[in-house]
Amino acid sequence: MAGQDKELQGQLTRRPSRSAATTTFSMEVFDNEVVPASLGSIATVLRVATEIQNECPRVAYLCRFYAFEKAHRLDPSSSGRGVWQFKTALRQHLEQDNAPSLASRVKKTDARELESFYRHYYKHYIRALEKGEQADRAQLGKAYQTSGVLFEVLCAANKTEKVEEAAGKNIRASL
Repeated sequence: MAGQDKELQGQLTRRPSRSAATTTFSMEVFDNEVVPASLGSIATVLRVATEIQNECPRVAYLCRFYAFEKAHRLDPSSSGRGVWQFKTALRQHLEQDNAPSLASRVKKTDARELESFYRHYYKHYIRALEKGEQADRAQLGKAYQTSGVLFEVLCAANKTEKVEEAAGKNIRASL
């Protein structure tokens, strides 16, 4: 009888449903593999964020923030399959990483931090790979793609900073 109870209990345990498995995003996989199809264009930005996380956490955070903004522009109502869950997980990840990454910032503003890292990346990776005798084309292509993403995020940060500066000047002028 005890053997039958154990066998019956084993049969009655509920396995996780497929939908539960697909809505849970682990941070390792989350950044570049579980991007919903409708948001495919942000996968490269998230890959770059993961790639540079250890080297410059604030720039990685800014890349993820840019990816979140871009995801919202691509699907503002989060109606695509898995988009709402993905955006929620990304937002939670951003909220968790904001303070620690801000503490690691070296420059005065995010835009300056991005610009400094972009220059460093270009100098140390692109130039070094170009100067090599037999430059690995795949590695050079990946480095160019990464620098392109960094430049795109830098442009977005500069626009935001200029808007904030203009708003600050208008407020100071009205006082």
